[in-house]
Amino acid sequence: MGVSPYKHQNQVLVNPAEDYVHQFTWEEAGSITAEQAALAVDARDDASVEALDSTKKVKIVPNDGTVALEFRFRSDADDDAVDSVLELYAAAGDDHYTRIAQLTIKEGLQEHSTGIFFADSITEALNNWISDTKVVQPSSPDDHIARYVLNAHGYDRFLFIASDLDSTTIYVDVRRV
Repeated sequence: MGVSPYKHQNQVLVNPAEDYVHQFTWEEAGSITAEQAALAVDARDDASVEALDSTKKVKIVPNDGTVALEFRFRSDADDDAVDSVLELYAAAGDDHYTRIAQLTIKEGLQEHSTGIFFADSITEALNNWISDTKVVQPSSPDDHIARYVLNAHGYDRFLFIASDLDSTTIYVDVRRV
């Protein structure tokens, strides 16, 4: 009787022919230090977005095959009363951007190793996305890390701008899910 190639001394090994889920880590996608009004109808093409000052945007270009993205936000404000409004846009291929969400983020007091504070609350005021998005935060958000998750649906560019910036800097972190 043969020995299974997937067992070794009472351990079950993963079949190397099967897919696995890669564990992605958080990456800082960029920071916003200046406000930018929601993009006007003539400012949503790729050239106009590229022309925006780098202090006014964070652009995320996920790798091919990214199924979903998870975002978290940090700021230099260490005050529970500080909130900012972020506009989220998406584009696919050689096409224009469309606004898919408006998020109000409220800062908490949980401190990142860089000395920057995590947002502990996210309120989604606008949702124009293809499918459900998910705000992930504890029922009592005080000083925990809030996150925002969406299915990428094959879109290859995501853009954050701050239409209301109540801190000096907002950092956008992203991870593939």
